[in-house]
Amino acid sequence: MKIHLQYFSRLRDLFGHSTTELDIPDGAKVADLLEQIYSRTPALRDWDKSILVAAGVEFVGRNYVLKPGDEISVMPPVQGG
Repeated sequence: MKIHLQYFSRLRDLFGHSTTELDIPDGAKVADLLEQIYSRTPALRDWDKSILVAAGVEFVGRNYVLKPGDEISVMPPVQGG
């Protein structure tokens, strides 16, 4: 299934693009998706412990099962002022 990804802030800079689409197996979880991302862009693995992931407008955990057409956002920790 196809998943649309958006990268934000420093992660976008490391990935080199703000958006991409990936094919992942049915039933894949966010953790599986992150491993696929890290294999393509190893520098993102350094951020693994602090990366936030959202499906649509909701933050989701690593066990979230991805659905066809999901819009996934990958971002560093949110900081405020």
